[in-house]
Amino acid sequence: MRLARLTQRKDFLAAAEHGRRFRSSAVTVQVRDAATDDVEAGLRLGLTASRKVGNAVRRNRIRRRLRAAAGIALAAQADRGCDVVIVARPETLTAPFAALVADLSVALDRAKPGGRGGRSSSGPRRRPAPAKP
Repeated sequence: MRLARLTQRKDFLAAAEHGRRFRSSAVTVQVRDAATDDVEAGLRLGLTASRKVGNAVRRNRIRRRLRAAAGIALAAQADRGCDVVIVARPETLTAPFAALVADLSVALDRAKPGGRGGRSSSGPRRRPAPAKP
């Protein structure tokens, strides 16, 4: 199954700014749901692998692994309207493939409205005010 792709920088930035973020040892996943913003129908996938994760050969191998893992993990939810951005980390290359698939599945499950965990898109996290004596 082939997923639609994110190609424009503004879409990546919108997912980073308004989406929910999930971190694992191998990847960071940012999910911007259609319920919060106007997103075209269907799931769109964006991959990011910076030079910090390795040279061009490693970055391309990481992107191929992530694309294959996303195809498996996100196939059941392809009709859901959201943008998914996967940010690679150096551990992505050595992580077991099953772990990558599991991380992506968990990230999308937690991003559902009413899902557990993660940061909401309502605003930045704040510490509670210190108690006054």
